[in-house]
Amino acid sequence: MIQWVGCQKWDTDFPELPLPAHAKRLDFPEHMLTASLPYGILPMLVCYAALFGKIAASPVFPLDRRFVPLGILLGLLLIPVHEVLHAVCFPKAATVYVGLAPEKLAAFAVCFSPVSLGRFCVMSLLPAALGLAPLALFWLFPAGWGVAAALCWPAAMIGLISPCPDYMSVLRVLRHVPAGALIQASNSGWYWYFPDKKGAEA
Repeated sequence: MIQWVGCQKWDTDFPELPLPAHAKRLDFPEHMLTASLPYGILPMLVCYAALFGKIAASPVFPLDRRFVPLGILLGLLLIPVHEVLHAVCFPKAATVYVGLAPEKLAAFAVCFSPVSLGRFCVMSLLPAALGLAPLALFWLFPAGWGVAAALCWPAAMIGLISPCPDYMSVLRVLRHVPAGALIQASNSGWYWYFPDKKGAEA
């Protein structure tokens, strides 16, 4: 269940589920956004490669520059959708708190239900679709569709770069969490543990 909580402080605590005593904390940088910036280099290069490829293949410049600011605005407006895509990946019975943190100019999705390693990876990476979809459209548009291309290319750039912390999280989790373990968030961070015989979500 997705629960909209409106505007909240970035460090707001939400009702969490208990962790087993043997849960081990995952080590993430204190300043995730800053630490994850290098993970945006490859997505940015992909976007520029698509742009330069389109320029080389088109008889006219593919972007109507007048509409590029609207494309940037579109990409920013899709950031809350980014969080909703995180939210829909959690189990149906889970409660996911979705809202905005104006102090950080960011949105968030918080859920404390345990998930498998595979579900965690899908949950983390699904928002990249908000960049891949407009990038594919940008490349497929005919050369004369400058307005549509100007909306899609900046939105694709934002959609592919904004999941930088998610890219970093997935790589760290794959490096440190064994197969078969569950991953669970708390207000103090992320943890992993092996389920007991009764198990949790697989």
